[in-house]
This record gives sequence, C-alpha cells and structure tokens, in this order.
Amino acid sequence: MSEIEFVGARMEKEIVHMIEETAEEEQVDKTKALKQLVILGRKEYLLQKYLQLYREGRCSLDKAAEEIGITMWEMMKEATNAGIQSNQTIDEYKEGLKYLLSK
Repeated sequence: MSEIEFVGARMEKEIVHMIEETAEEEQVDKTKALKQLVILGRKEYLLQKYLQLYREGRCSLDKAAEEIGITMWEMMKEATNAGIQSNQTIDEYKEGLKYLLSK
C-alpha cells in the first residue's frame, strides 16, 4: 500500500465545481474524483510534452511511450493523430521490428 499524504490547495469555485460534478457522475467521493482528474491530467500533460519532444527529434517513440506509461502502439497512434510523421527510414523500422521480435 502506498503512503498517503495530505495536500491542501486553494482552488477557484469553477474547479471545485468540476470536482464535485465528477464525483457525482462517477459516484465517488470528492477525494477520489480529484485523484482521478489529477492522474488523467498528468497523463495528458505527459502526452503533449513527449509529442512535442518527438516532433522536435529530441525523443524516440519508445522512450515517450515508456515515460507516459502507454504502449508503443498507442504512442504511434497518438503521434499519427497529432499529424506527426515519422522520420524513421524503412531500414530503421525493419531493424526495430527484428529487435522486438527477438525478445
């Protein structure tokens, strides 16, 4: 079990309302709703961050997928949806496939 720590934060009424709406929709308490929203927001933040790094050629797709906590295939789909074209050559792609299949 993970250690629990209290975090106090002041939030605008609109944000508190979002938390309350989520809690009601999901039929959970506000703490659980806030945790879900933070986790979802963090994942989206990381996705956007690593898509930008990949777009700039500063990160590979497999590294991005690992950091975000998604599969390589999901990351490839996200990159395609973001309109990012791979700069990988066919030969590099084939080598990557050989490597994956050897594991």
